[in-house]
Amino acid sequence: MTNFRNAISLGVKKHQGNFILDCQLDISDGITAIFGPSGSGKTTLLDCIAGFLSPDHGCISKFGRIVFSSERSINVPPNKRGVGYVVQNSALFPHLTVKQNINYGFSLTSEKKRKYSLETVMEILDITYLSERDTRSLSGGERQRVALARSLAAFPDILLLDEPLASLDAPFRGLIIQKLKVIFRELGIPMVYVSHSLSEVIALAHQVVVMSEGNVIANGNVSLLLRDSNVKRVADFSSFENLLQGSICPDSIDGQKSIAIGDIKLILPVERSAIETAETVSAIVSIRASDIIVSKIEPIGLSARNVIAARVKEVHSTDNSVLVECDIGEPIYVEITSKSQSELGIYPGTEVFLIIKASSIMVLSN
Repeated sequence: MTNFRNAISLGVKKHQGNFILDCQLDISDGITAIFGPSGSGKTTLLDCIAGFLSPDHGCISKFGRIVFSSERSINVPPNKRGVGYVVQNSALFPHLTVKQNINYGFSLTSEKKRKYSLETVMEILDITYLSERDTRSLSGGERQRVALARSLAAFPDILLLDEPLASLDAPFRGLIIQKLKVIFRELGIPMVYVSHSLSEVIALAHQVVVMSEGNVIANGNVSLLLRDSNVKRVADFSSFENLLQGSICPDSIDGQKSIAIGDIKLILPVERSAIETAETVSAIVSIRASDIIVSKIEPIGLSARNVIAARVKEVHSTDNSVLVECDIGEPIYVEITSKSQSELGIYPGTEVFLIIKASSIMVLSN
């Protein structure tokens, strides 16, 4: 497992009406998710880190530099904290073109502090073709990519993202997750990602901080989301979806395109098969855990196009169902009832077959 250093250390208390944020926390320089239900204090915590809110008491340091201290009367303004902030509504400047929006932060940064070019940022996010467009004519996914580019163009030491996928239609969500992974891999910028989606956190983050009623109730590897009893009381396990990174193959199987994920290939829905591509294309697919059928014996005579051999890694019980974690070269989760688990004998180490209809696979890219 990758070793991460501390990017942010904080111990703060902030009163807002009847709500109290009270956190002691170290955040790594990987991708850290802040997870919890609405009203748990996730955005308040981000605003304190960014400098948009001043804690009543405490201290915040970023890579060892104190940016807030009530005891020492230090409160570095937001524009001098080296922090990029992306919110769900993008907040682009409507009177500027896409390139002018991105160039805003870039032009305010001295040449010696520029770590990469404006063109590099636009290429990573695939928005070069949008350069001269009016921001008011952009789709939701395009707006979020431009907002990301504008934040990156100011060369932040860390990127804060407050539910950046919340207002996006399904096809754009996978694209933004992909781009965030590329940003971290190619630019090495740590991220703090606020979300109340288990699926997004598991797909993207290295570490997770779980919040409830202004307090941190769990902190560690993302696997704790399915193991920790404190998390289970605040998490919504309904409609859990697998968000899986893969590569759409240029060839076809019986006239239908497939996507390689881990050690297997999945045949895609017919509508994706009409897309012509001469090369492998990276994509993220969504498969609802409840849409996957699990069998102890290899089924025959099915209309479903995807029958995949897998091994059960872990079994996670929730209030209403059981999430079975299977290994196909990477984890995939299947939702079954506790009665089905008992009758089939589904336990860690069990060899199973997963049955996935092509129509149950949604490709999240655009």
